[in-house]
Amino acid sequence: MTRVLSDTGPRFNIRPKTVAFANSKGGVGKSTLALLMALGLATRHRDASVSLIDLDPQATSSDSLKRFCDSRFSVVSDSKNYEDGSPNNESIINHIHSQRSRRYKKRFAVIDSPAGIEPNKSSFLFHCDVLLIPTSMSDADIFATRKYLEKLHRLFQTHENRRSFPPPALVILPNLVDSRDEFNELRFALQKESAYLGKPLYYSPAFRRAFREQRNDDNIKMIFKQAQPYTLWLTSLLTQSHRLEKRPKDLFQL
Repeated sequence: MTRVLSDTGPRFNIRPKTVAFANSKGGVGKSTLALLMALGLATRHRDASVSLIDLDPQATSSDSLKRFCDSRFSVVSDSKNYEDGSPNNESIINHIHSQRSRRYKKRFAVIDSPAGIEPNKSSFLFHCDVLLIPTSMSDADIFATRKYLEKLHRLFQTHENRRSFPPPALVILPNLVDSRDEFNELRFALQKESAYLGKPLYYSPAFRRAFREQRNDDNIKMIFKQAQPYTLWLTSLLTQSHRLEKRPKDLFQL
């Protein structure tokens, strides 16, 4: 059953491995990639608990994935923002740090962020190990990604010595790319950015049906079959996030 974040809750020094999919631009594939990450972690790590935190008012992720919930896979929805449009940081942070379980030693939290949230209003980002920033090859998406990265760097530099946790590693995810040539164009367009560049996820019509409920979940099976190598890389990126330097000087391809 889908749960809703409360405004109160305990905080702990030990938190789960946490990743957020974020970009100020909508339609770049945050929810699709969050689906791959969440279900990929739950499938690959049978001894771990996985929590998907859906912050999008459209609730695409939570509505689609709640049918997979069980004792170790949970879906949490919280689309309520403050009047100024900022996310409910307190409840998000409380939920991340309250994910403790005697039954499961490994714990993961996956955050699907909505479009339009400004980094300076998103203090929950400091509680993430990795921040994954999806983008496509369109000029609008590339422009928005550059601006978003600029604001992230400004935020992390301002609070560099004031946080308990170091800022998350920043990884740009080329999403639904048509060809290797297009990926190279995207890499060239972002070459001056101080961030990591992840593996490209190439386009497939199957991704159009990612959030469609089908009998026996054939659409999900098809997506996982086609994206198996990518999902393996994506989940490994989180589990091995401690190996990433936090701030590469230039664009560094993983």
